[in-house]
Amino acid sequence: MDVRKIVGLNIRKARLETGISQEELAGRMGVEQYYISGLEAGRRNATLVTLWKAAIALGVDAEVLFAKSGHRPELPKAQRPKKR
Repeated sequence: MDVRKIVGLNIRKARLETGISQEELAGRMGVEQYYISGLEAGRRNATLVTLWKAAIALGVDAEVLFAKSGHRPELPKAQRPKKR
């Protein structure tokens, strides 16, 4: 798996575990919400400084962002799309 996808999934997982929105995380990091969306989707090639800010904003060690977890984090039930 591409490292951008791994980092993105780990940022999303940490953000959901923290219980904050993309907008809140963006505010803590000093970036826009669309940047967080791109990070979580693995479309952004973040700098070390950005990843450091993300770790601080999420209250995790930076190494957590690079851990291979092997699966997508689950959305809390309230945020899951409705089945059709």
